[in-house]
Amino acid sequence: MTPDPAGRTNYVATWGTNPGSCPTSSGYTFRTIDAALRCAWGKDTIFVRGGTYGPFNVSNLWPSAPVLVTNYPGENPTIDGWNNVGDYQAIVWLWNVTNLAFQGLTIQNTGVTDAEHGGYGVRVDYSTHVQLYFNTIRNTARHGVVMDGHQHEVVGNEIAWTVLRNQWKSSNWWDGGFATASYRQQWGLKFLGNSVHDAWGECVDVIQISGVTVEGNQIYNCYSGNLYVSNSADVKINRNYIFANTDAYNKPGVWYRSLGIGIANEGTDGGFSINHIVVTNNIVERVQQAVRYWRSHSGGSIWDMYANLYVGFNTFAHTQLWPIRFDGPDGNPQGWNRLRQNIVLNDSGWPWYSNDNGRNWEVAKNWQYSSGTSSTNPGVVNTGGGWTGAYELTDASALRWIVAPNSEWDMPSDDFNCNWRNPNDWGAAGASQ
Repeated sequence: MTPDPAGRTNYVATWGTNPGSCPTSSGYTFRTIDAALRCAWGKDTIFVRGGTYGPFNVSNLWPSAPVLVTNYPGENPTIDGWNNVGDYQAIVWLWNVTNLAFQGLTIQNTGVTDAEHGGYGVRVDYSTHVQLYFNTIRNTARHGVVMDGHQHEVVGNEIAWTVLRNQWKSSNWWDGGFATASYRQQWGLKFLGNSVHDAWGECVDVIQISGVTVEGNQIYNCYSGNLYVSNSADVKINRNYIFANTDAYNKPGVWYRSLGIGIANEGTDGGFSINHIVVTNNIVERVQQAVRYWRSHSGGSIWDMYANLYVGFNTFAHTQLWPIRFDGPDGNPQGWNRLRQNIVLNDSGWPWYSNDNGRNWEVAKNWQYSSGTSSTNPGVVNTGGGWTGAYELTDASALRWIVAPNSEWDMPSDDFNCNWRNPNDWGAAGASQ
């Protein structure tokens, strides 16, 4: 994100001073970010110099145009909780704000008092148009980032080592590395190009929101689930790399890892019924299951039902249980649901696809391979000490999986058919270090 040339430029530095009244011209150096924001106008840019700053709260701030808070070029400011953030408090807490953008900051260290209490990295309540770009959020007791409101953007962040209050595995917390709030309906979210990993809860939760794009993220090593969509509608899940490379996050007494992509209507008193969920071009491997609809009906105003799901052009590989499983909802699935053109490399010993209610489903043109190789089967071969790519055919394979562009009316326009599928295609996220 770049400064708006129509706005003013001010600064925050450890040697700055918070004024008694707000300056009207550019060039002032504040001591704290919240003081600089209270004096900001729409289109202003606030450069934060290198150094360590304490937690801050901002409330009731509605500039007419976006205000950008960003690291000074080449410098790495840190907002530190100094391991002393109170229960349900946050290192950065935004309440009832709009048009605020934060970029290039490291936000860290809430502290972990015990397994029941703790704070957030970034907490956003009752707000609109908040943008988090290329920050590093880490070492939090609860969520790394939890956001309530509409039309938020979360792009290029690293969110890691979160939900640390559960690192002793004493509870089954749903807290996530990133989550939308669960107490009201929300509209509009872009969650793009982030790296979310090492969460002692769930990694990414899309809850009670409509109009969401989750794209280009790397999500891995999560205790309770990697990507979870609940009570939401019109969600696009595209080109994400979801995996686990350790058993350290397995639940006590459980040999399998957490779920890859989960879909549910959990707690059916709010949000939306699951509808129009598109899952395309993802690589999901070495997790418990790649994609699962979980029937979790608990009563309330929302029928535990799904409609119009499209799962296509994904690679699902080396799962420990069913690669694809859909529990039966309350009655028949609604609309028309399609499972097409996926590659499944299945050495789990379980069927590649399970559906408790296959009505209103079209399952076609999927490629399912089991153990062994042949001239027409790239097969599933695990080399000791190695990591066989789910997305690479061996040099000896005769089969090449080719689907002509636009050959299916609803195929994704940005599919991977002609691209090299490699986990290293995901760039590093987070603030400059």
